[in-house]
Amino acid sequence: MKSEEVFKNFFKTKSPIVIAHRGYSKIAPENTISAFKLAVRFKADMIELDVRITKDGTPVVIHDSKVDRTTNGTGRVKNFYLWVLRELDAGSWFDHKYIGEKIPTLKEVFDAVGGKIPINIEIKNASIKDKLTEKVLAVIYENEIAENVLISSFDPRILRNVRKLTDEIPTGFLYHYPIYFNPVKTLLNLGANVLIHNYKFTTPKLVEKLHNAGFKIFVYTVNSPSHILKMLEIGVDGIITDDVKLTRRILNSFNQT
Repeated sequence: MKSEEVFKNFFKTKSPIVIAHRGYSKIAPENTISAFKLAVRFKADMIELDVRITKDGTPVVIHDSKVDRTTNGTGRVKNFYLWVLRELDAGSWFDHKYIGEKIPTLKEVFDAVGGKIPINIEIKNASIKDKLTEKVLAVIYENEIAENVLISSFDPRILRNVRKLTDEIPTGFLYHYPIYFNPVKTLLNLGANVLIHNYKFTTPKLVEKLHNAGFKIFVYTVNSPSHILKMLEIGVDGIITDDVKLTRRILNSFNQT
């Protein structure tokens, strides 16, 4: 199945989709199995997560380049062997009840929620040497989940590499700063399916331009009721949020008006 067809299948209705930012990170420690399971339980339409690589070449799910903020350890993820990384506590910083939560491997996330919900895999900075993109694709195909994932990145080189290696997995270009660029031309050049954009700089004109060209737009990271409502009003296709329940409630109310 081509990436365009896979991407279309993520949209079950005409309503925007609710995307759980690092899982249901409002009520569980981000990028953990608990957060991902809660996202499924509270009926998110998609999960967003971040992938980095260990010293021994295993894709693991963590946002920061260092483990300091979200574990009881210190140091860069890329300097840890997996077995050492697995000894860290990735839950107690958030709440005492999550003591013992681990940094999961990408495979463990697939084992826990793969097939239950589409997964947006953001590949963080990756070098040619570490081959993170290739290793992420290997885990995807080994787990037969290619029709249930979207790969995204701020780095256009990563998206070009994905498209060079496969035309079956949809991709999204993450963009933050409010400087001029041609979004349609950029997505076409990257072979990407969706722009994933900072909501603060998302305008009706940008949304219209992308829609007219046949593309979709997701916005991140939207948590306040007023901002969620504004994004719905200007017609975005997906809302990345820490608070799945709040966003779903506002979306349902919006659809009834």
